[in-house]
Amino acid sequence: MLNFNPKITKISSIIIGTVIAVILGIMAWNMGGVFTRASDMEPRDVVISDISQNTAKISWTTGIETQGVIEYGTTPTALNFFAPEVSRTKNHLVELTLLSPQTTYYFQIRIGDKKYDNGGVPWTFTTKGTETQSSATLPQATPTSFSQSQSKTSATPTPIQSLEIKTKPTNTPIVLSCNETDCAKIKEKLGKGCTTQDYFRCLRKLTPTQSLTPTFTPTPSPTPTS
Repeated sequence: MLNFNPKITKISSIIIGTVIAVILGIMAWNMGGVFTRASDMEPRDVVISDISQNTAKISWTTGIETQGVIEYGTTPTALNFFAPEVSRTKNHLVELTLLSPQTTYYFQIRIGDKKYDNGGVPWTFTTKGTETQSSATLPQATPTSFSQSQSKTSATPTPIQSLEIKTKPTNTPIVLSCNETDCAKIKEKLGKGCTTQDYFRCLRKLTPTQSLTPTFTPTPSPTPTS
């Protein structure tokens, strides 16, 4: 029958217990690192911004550097479109392009083999529609204001138009009289108070039959001298 030394037995048990404690500590540290790493990979502060007719931006943060993929679609059960990140980072930003106007989209974030959503349902947003109503009503104001100004202009003749009507020469006698007797001046003023008839009257006065008619001037006869 073997007799063990109590001191040796005690030392052996202390060594074995220390080794077991170290092994358990290493295992616990590794398990804690795995759980911490999984929580750090989870997306936080998911924000949807700059939504337009055809684009939208999605941003989020993670505790460690990761590289995610946006999986999106027009129904929550069919996320058939993908928008991956170009590099690993903690501050993430992905822009979705070629979207349809006035359409509701659903998306989730996949990092590695894990998919993340908004508490069991995909995140959602709606693109803007085409604003045609406001642009269609704008041109109607311009023709209305133009027609009003045009009607005012046509109803009231300008001073230039009235002046041209008054000074337009005509062949019929006008109300204004011509006080000129010089044919040259009458010719210059034709249509401005003098008519062609006034011009012809002036010419008739200058014809030989009218201007050279002899007139008798009595002369005293000589008286005979004695």
